[in-house]
Amino acid sequence: MDTRPPLHLHLLAHPQSEQANALALKLMHRFVEPPASGGLRVPVFFTPDNGDDRPPTLNAGDGLHLDAARHTIIAVLADARMLRTVPNGTGQAWVDFVEQAIAATPLDASPHHVLPVALEQAGFQISKGRHVLPAMLDTSIGNTQEATERRLAEVSFHIAARAIQLLTQSKVPADAPDKMKAPVTIFLSHAKADLDKQQREDPVRQTRAVLNELPVEQWFDAQQIATSQDFADAIQAGIRGSTIMLAFQTDQYSSRPWCRREVLEAKRLGAQILIVDALESGEPRSFPYSGNVPTVRWRFGEPDVDARRVIDRAVLEALRLQHNRAVLETVAEPGETVLAIAPEAVTLAYAYQENESEKTFLYPDPPLSREELQILQHLRPKAQFITPLTKIAQLSRQHQAGKINMIAVSISDSEDVRKYGLSLEHYVTLTDEIHLYLLMAGLKVAYGGALKGDFSTASNFTLRLFELVRAYSKLAENAEAQPLQHAIHNFAPWPLRLSYGDAEWNLFNSDIAQYDEGPRADLPWDDDTLFPLAENYTRSLDSNSPQRRYAWARGLSAMRERITESSQARLVIGGRLTGFTGIVPGVVEEAWLSIKRQKPVYIAGGFGGAARAVCDQLLDKKRDEFSETWSKQTIPNYEAVSALYTEHGGTLPAMEQTGVALAEKAQAGIAQALNNGLDAQENIALMTSTDPQRIAGLVLTGIGRLQSQ
Repeated sequence: MDTRPPLHLHLLAHPQSEQANALALKLMHRFVEPPASGGLRVPVFFTPDNGDDRPPTLNAGDGLHLDAARHTIIAVLADARMLRTVPNGTGQAWVDFVEQAIAATPLDASPHHVLPVALEQAGFQISKGRHVLPAMLDTSIGNTQEATERRLAEVSFHIAARAIQLLTQSKVPADAPDKMKAPVTIFLSHAKADLDKQQREDPVRQTRAVLNELPVEQWFDAQQIATSQDFADAIQAGIRGSTIMLAFQTDQYSSRPWCRREVLEAKRLGAQILIVDALESGEPRSFPYSGNVPTVRWRFGEPDVDARRVIDRAVLEALRLQHNRAVLETVAEPGETVLAIAPEAVTLAYAYQENESEKTFLYPDPPLSREELQILQHLRPKAQFITPLTKIAQLSRQHQAGKINMIAVSISDSEDVRKYGLSLEHYVTLTDEIHLYLLMAGLKVAYGGALKGDFSTASNFTLRLFELVRAYSKLAENAEAQPLQHAIHNFAPWPLRLSYGDAEWNLFNSDIAQYDEGPRADLPWDDDTLFPLAENYTRSLDSNSPQRRYAWARGLSAMRERITESSQARLVIGGRLTGFTGIVPGVVEEAWLSIKRQKPVYIAGGFGGAARAVCDQLLDKKRDEFSETWSKQTIPNYEAVSALYTEHGGTLPAMEQTGVALAEKAQAGIAQALNNGLDAQENIALMTSTDPQRIAGLVLTGIGRLQSQ
């Protein structure tokens, strides 16, 4: 079975283009919704930024690899900055890249696709061989925010439409791609009583007007039903041939029998429904079977913007349905029936035959609440309803007395993350997903990262973990996972904990986290000498002197030793190679401590940073960081701090010695060096992956094998 992700999306902007990168980030938020939200989650990548403003290499090195997923879309967001040739411009390099990518992805044949997009008039120069999608800001719209949203919706629409074609047909047709019919037929379900018969400015007609401009098939009863055709048969045929229904919930909608019938027929046939909330005065009774579907609000603002936003959402919902199915079919076990949307009583009524035996339904996360499941199980007592997360929880219950109960997580942002086409947004997505899967697997998470009681620093991964445990507690209950009590074991390092105040200490008032302290090293100075109290009773903990950096290094090493002793495995991701407070990058020291003690170590190097450096060293790709020269050039006061180790004690965790030790461990083979239940090929996949679900899957696979030994 092909275990690659069904779809990758590369949003390529010039690294120096503010407007193109802002658009790329907003597009990412459309295609990557929070984990376990039930939303769309397509792996998205940005332009790898090597500092030369050039496009990525294609199918080579650390560049863009089309076959990393079953289907890949490259959307090139072209503007004048991308096409600039002087002075020292890289415009021709971008034109050449697009030409090469188009040649590698022929229409009507390739499972991948390139979509050039012009954000400005100059952007049309990006390709002469393929239609360029025009996406300039519409200056006729007085509100800049609405004009920006309209462009976002239009670009999102075209990306989603091509993605659906790849997932359903494994190609984008070659015939007139600029007039491509999206593989989505939208059924417009509406109450005629709410149509504006005079001004024709109701949401239905305004949506139809925009649909007439876009490559979308639409089904509208006034045009699709022939004079002599049976109305019920026509409605059924229209829904059967549609990919998604737009149900305009206006004031009269729920009171109209044919509207209610259309919704029920769509659910019977398994068609996706998007409710357009266009209520003005309200309704005396909403239709109960219009639930269990996504909803979008008609804002009654700029009609064209409202309509395009609704259509864009409809196409994204159609993509979510196809993507959900593709992801679930990859992980489904024999005998499991895949449902692309969560089951409900209405659809379940049609999913069974009278004499059918026990059935297992696999549907997307999040798991249904216990209240909903009780109703479904009352209707079908022999049926099982599972999601990927509930399957993980089931496995964890089988290994409750296993060898691994607590995993140390070494994760922080890295300064070179943009080099790999990623961003801080990707780190947030990654940490949320990884921690979700670890917690649902019944593992405690040991963490020694900096703790601050608010989000004044964007990369506050420790506080984010606390918040996630609170948010996931109900989810864990629904997935029948172990309760998330004391799910975090936070090791507070000295001297960092000297700065903790009420905001930090209050985090431990609940049963979310267990508090532990990293030992204070035996130093010749007391706290007040090293970090004196200011008049406002706060301490500056800067490592801006040899003595302070030495104190930090000793304290951090002691905390890392304590975590390594207390945990049974470690996951390593990212980590800064500059700007750290000790004498060695923290992620490097933590990885080595676990490897040295032969504890299982999982290294995800795809996000760069210190984790990538450890991966490279283990794979015999020598890194300059593992040298005395690099330490002297990079780490402030390095030689003076080294002298303090000699004078006052402690083991200097020098990078050069660590690099040599890593290389020696790797000589026995990468699988033996990491001792993590994965073979060499799986470890290399883990070291290079940037897909949070793939990373979590590999980690849990390795832990599962170790638990069963």
